[in-house]
Amino acid sequence: MAYVQQTRIGLLTDIHYDGSAQAMNRLYEAVVTLNAGHVDALVVMGDLVNGSSESNARRLLREVSALCDAFNGQVWFIPGNHDLDHLTKAQFYNILGRSGDPSHFHFELGGYGFIGIDGNFSPDGTAYGNGNFNWEESAVSEEELDWLRGRLAASLLPVVIISHQRIDKETKFAVRNHAAVRETLGLADKVQAVFQGHNHEDDLQQIDGTVYYTLSAHVDGAGPAVIQLDEKELRLIRDFRPLETVAV
Repeated sequence: MAYVQQTRIGLLTDIHYDGSAQAMNRLYEAVVTLNAGHVDALVVMGDLVNGSSESNARRLLREVSALCDAFNGQVWFIPGNHDLDHLTKAQFYNILGRSGDPSHFHFELGGYGFIGIDGNFSPDGTAYGNGNFNWEESAVSEEELDWLRGRLAASLLPVVIISHQRIDKETKFAVRNHAAVRETLGLADKVQAVFQGHNHEDDLQQIDGTVYYTLSAHVDGAGPAVIQLDEKELRLIRDFRPLETVAV
């Protein structure tokens, strides 16, 4: 019997780190678990911190960054609404040591294209920053939608979408233009799955052949999730444990 190590992408959402020893230990254990499981990359899906002021948010983000730097692979960060209560997106990435990183991104791994999208805009297109927003009124900007259409058109691989806000249905946790975003994904006919956070509870929807999975929150005790990829399938492992092996 042969065993193979498939490509694995870790997901952590809604850390809401507050600087407490409990929060620090929880995030440390998540990173240790992902490293022990030979996970290849990590996407942190927003709401990294619960800051009480700009200086406090900066300190908390630096601590989260130091813990995530212990991960043995590349890390991508998506901002969440709480990350922008006291900071701009540029400040968010600067503090994480990712100066100049865009809030939406694309990478390829394991035969899939991964697209991180940013729903932290008000419906009029104003970017969230320094608390200038109502979190229940979020949207993907028209500029980003244009980028998404182009990115999907250019992809020669099946695609996985990762978002902080939900885009699967009408809810206060979803972007207001969720229907337009889903239409963009559907027209490309390449999107295999969408992973979302923000709502703090697991939920699974299937819309027009695409799976939309909302992940429960790290702050509420959820373990890291892992997307496991091979040439045949994409599979989500919730509360990942490193002792799992897959026989072929």
